[in-house]
Amino acid sequence: MNRFKTWFQTVTFGETKKYIWLTLWNFLDSFVVTIPYAVMLIAIYLLLIPLAEFNKPLPMNRLWILCGILFVQLIVYFFIRKKTYISICVGFAETTKRARISMGEHLRRLSMGFFGRRDAGDLSTVLLRDYTEVENLTSGLIPQVSVILVRLTLALIFLSALDWRMMLAIILVIPLALPFALISYQKMGQISHELLTAQQAAASGILEYVGGIQTLKAFNMAGEQFITLKNSFTSQHKHSVGLELAAAPVGMIGRFVLNCGIGVVMLVGAWLLTKGELSPFYYIAFLLLSLNIYEPVMIFFGFIANFARTNRSATRINELKNEQSLPEPLQSSTPKSMDLVFNNVSFSYGNQEVLHNISLRFPENRVTALVGPSGSGKSTITRLAARFWDTNNGEITLGGVSIKKMTSDELLTHISMVFQDVYLFHDTIESNIRMGKPETTMDEIIAAAKTAACHNFISGLPNGYQTIVGEGGSTLSGGEKQRISIARALLKNAPIVLLDEATASLDPQNEVLIQQAISALVAEKTVIVIAHRLQSICNADQIIVLDDGMVKETGNHEELLKKNGLYAWLWREQNKAGNWRITSTCKN
Repeated sequence: MNRFKTWFQTVTFGETKKYIWLTLWNFLDSFVVTIPYAVMLIAIYLLLIPLAEFNKPLPMNRLWILCGILFVQLIVYFFIRKKTYISICVGFAETTKRARISMGEHLRRLSMGFFGRRDAGDLSTVLLRDYTEVENLTSGLIPQVSVILVRLTLALIFLSALDWRMMLAIILVIPLALPFALISYQKMGQISHELLTAQQAAASGILEYVGGIQTLKAFNMAGEQFITLKNSFTSQHKHSVGLELAAAPVGMIGRFVLNCGIGVVMLVGAWLLTKGELSPFYYIAFLLLSLNIYEPVMIFFGFIANFARTNRSATRINELKNEQSLPEPLQSSTPKSMDLVFNNVSFSYGNQEVLHNISLRFPENRVTALVGPSGSGKSTITRLAARFWDTNNGEITLGGVSIKKMTSDELLTHISMVFQDVYLFHDTIESNIRMGKPETTMDEIIAAAKTAACHNFISGLPNGYQTIVGEGGSTLSGGEKQRISIARALLKNAPIVLLDEATASLDPQNEVLIQQAISALVAEKTVIVIAHRLQSICNADQIIVLDDGMVKETGNHEELLKKNGLYAWLWREQNKAGNWRITSTCKN
């Protein structure tokens, strides 16, 4: 029972009351639909009276009354069907929309570790195909089930009152056909799992191929990679066809068994008729109503086979909903300052610990630089500061308040981030900058763009700030994307700024301008900056040297050079690299 309740909650996207109300409407709809069958039986009975009593005329008045009932039924049916149709089309669409939005809210509160282990193609398959699969089947399932229940219940009650032997003849074949429907269900379940796996692989292949097309072309592998993508499409097509064919033979046998039921009714009725135990009128009534019973049963059996596909999609949606999000406090605490402190923090990616019991302090209104070899934990520290993940051990505080006692929205209002890998959305440049402060004016956007040294190149584009940048900012260069991200951070004007290789994609011509923009961005703010080029952070108030997830040295530039440790070695190595040339000599 609990399993069915969970399944029903999932396929109705948590709005069970709305679906129950819709079911009641469909019960009423089904009842009105059966009225013509009752009218037809009465009309047949009235038409048979003159045949039984030769001198008795046709009861025209009663026939006209039946016509009036049919007319009223038509009007009532129109309004009921209109209400039902609107409920299905609008109600289901709204419910699915809210369900997808709710899932989006849930996803944004998951840790970044979840997105690291889940494939983007897998998530897109759940959000698009699985939700659509559940919506389509549920929107058809509930009306059909209600129709079946109403017709079977009313028909069986009515037929039992007429002749219980004929009623048994009608329902005799239904249990015989049920095993074939269950076999179809099992086959559909197996193929549905394989099809969803193939759909996920195809979606992932498309994202990977499009995202890496530049690299593939550079290495002349676009054709080879497309073969892999083509194979995933072939697999998807194979399983799609298999899904249609898997249950078809079994379903046809089930239909054949039900159709045999009509023959059983005819034979049993003829036998009772010859013995004088069944009137001709009842015989005709059972023949007509048997068709009305078997057709919805056939439809129902078809839906049983499709339950498997819906179950698989519903299970995937449920699994995603059950992913544990980062705990959020009911009421957010407010930090008293912008001092950011790490107290004995350890953190792991899976089973690999990358930060080992580190304690750090990033003072308010000061610039702290993180340096060290690749993989030493620099970027992880900035992500933990923004609570993209939770620590395994230890605590991170902002202004004396644990960031776990602050809602994610509250915490992120205090933080601006400019990372090396800039992502711009498939939207206008204005909208991408406005993300830093949605309620801002156009003048403020232009001012931020000028400070970030990107106003000139934006103005030179065909549509200026209304230019669509393409997904991920594909129509812009790395330096242009970086400057737009700096403009976005400038516009937000948060008191804490996280910079991760913010000048890595810039050309020398614009580097001075961008450094000036960054200087404006970080003025009087708590700043954590990651830079491999030590020359760019030698004026930082504090430099923290990391290696293998541990703090090796702390101090300013001069103090660290005097220690002659890891920082001094990195400094000397970079100075040697600055003199490196592709050829041994350079000619003017």
